[in-house]
Amino acid sequence: MNAHTLRLTRQEAADLLTRYPHVSDGEAKQIVTFLRTGKHLDVGMLTADEALKPQLDRFMADHSKHLRVGFFEGAGVVAAIAGFLALCWLLWEAVKPAALAA
Repeated sequence: MNAHTLRLTRQEAADLLTRYPHVSDGEAKQIVTFLRTGKHLDVGMLTADEALKPQLDRFMADHSKHLRVGFFEGAGVVAAIAGFLALCWLLWEAVKPAALAA
């Protein structure tokens, strides 16, 4: 199995970040993948670790183009929110009290 297909645990990502910037390109890609696709709780706990803050800040600055939200990701979130609001409005129109309808 290719090392790039394996998912890092929070502890493995922390270990790699502890060694940053002395990591290979493959290891840096694993960190990026963990930060972008890891469980929210794990990523949050990793980013909240004060001992890793200097390395994490440097890593995020060095790899910012890989960590930013893409246009289609942002558009998807906006579309989902708009769809949810439209559904709420339609439900309200279907069940609103008659006194408010006039």
